[in-house]
Amino acid sequence: MKKYLIIAVLAVIGFKSGAQNIANLKKDMYGIASDATQGRFTASAGYLKAARYVEAQLRATGIKPGWKEAGKRTYLQPVPFSWDDYSGSKMRIGGKIYLHSAENFIVVQRGIAKEGRWVVLSPGDSVKGKPVGIILLPSQSQASNWETTVIRQYRFGYMHYLPDGTSTSDAMPTIVVSPALAKMLTRGDSVNVKLIYVSECKTGYNVIGIVPGTDGKPAHQGIIVGAHLDHIGRIGKHIYNGANDDASGCVAELGAARMLATHPGKRAVIFAFFCGEELNLKGSRWFADHLPIPQRAISMTINLEQLGSKHRSFNGVWALGDPTFKAAFYKARTDFTTKGLQFSPTDSVREVLSNTDTYSFMKKKIPSLLLGSGGFDEHHTPQDKINLIDFEHLQKVTDLLYHFIKTI
Repeated sequence: MKKYLIIAVLAVIGFKSGAQNIANLKKDMYGIASDATQGRFTASAGYLKAARYVEAQLRATGIKPGWKEAGKRTYLQPVPFSWDDYSGSKMRIGGKIYLHSAENFIVVQRGIAKEGRWVVLSPGDSVKGKPVGIILLPSQSQASNWETTVIRQYRFGYMHYLPDGTSTSDAMPTIVVSPALAKMLTRGDSVNVKLIYVSECKTGYNVIGIVPGTDGKPAHQGIIVGAHLDHIGRIGKHIYNGANDDASGCVAELGAARMLATHPGKRAVIFAFFCGEELNLKGSRWFADHLPIPQRAISMTINLEQLGSKHRSFNGVWALGDPTFKAAFYKARTDFTTKGLQFSPTDSVREVLSNTDTYSFMKKKIPSLLLGSGGFDEHHTPQDKINLIDFEHLQKVTDLLYHFIKTI
């Protein structure tokens, strides 16, 4: 009896350490959020590198490809975008040329750029005469946090989700100059600007894997687990690694996927890693519109967001969403005390949920739950790096996620 007890204990230890130990979690975190992936901006080379890493881990674990493209099974679900490319655009100030870049100027209104002089204005000024374009000096708020201004426009204003279409404008083309260049300009100045515009097709990818259920029905009452793989990318000299937002969710998802591949549940589980969350949830929206299994076969979705920061505002795990799953969430608490878990029903946190990938499924009337650990000070800054990840907490989160899936 003692011999069998020892074997059982060793099996449990081996299972926990082999499936979601801290070494594995760190390996996944570096594979996703190191400088090598350059902040994982959707459709960038850095994003594709992170997507290929996740794909390789799913394949190595024996998790099956979750998407079919051109009649073949694949892990990568293409998501169509276009990018406004202003490469070659430039302005001349005092005889010196300044190229289009985050450090110099960004385009805030695309229009028909004709040959001629551009006029310098402050925000709110009226246009006099007939300039061919407007050069805006940054407002006080824009100048005080220029990188945020760039993030909002240079990154996200230039990328378009193709199903929404790309707007064409007959309005006057408008650029905003950086605080550094603004010091060289005065309202009313006329400046020579050459604006070159090309629209490029870009492809983002959702990464999808599936663990069939033991009931032998791969699409019967399946569960979707998702986290967003994308982040802000690189702005100037700064890489926005997005270790907590949301590499932490992806790492917990990968860990739970490995555990479930070894010890599957009754229901099929689809693991999805979304692009375009930072582009107003576009990757999960595409996924929800192009599900790998019929919607009627989906029992719920679990979305993971910002689960690993040492500076998290909630020390445990907070579940937000469909109250149907409250009991199962608390039952799966494993390493957490009851105080380490919190649950908020959908109606009380709808605004919070609307800013996460959870919302893409809520709009489809699919029962949904968000798991997170609150906010953190480094959100959307270059300081969201791997050294601020609490891997012991992330290990407990991964274990909780696995047991929650099994409980359901």
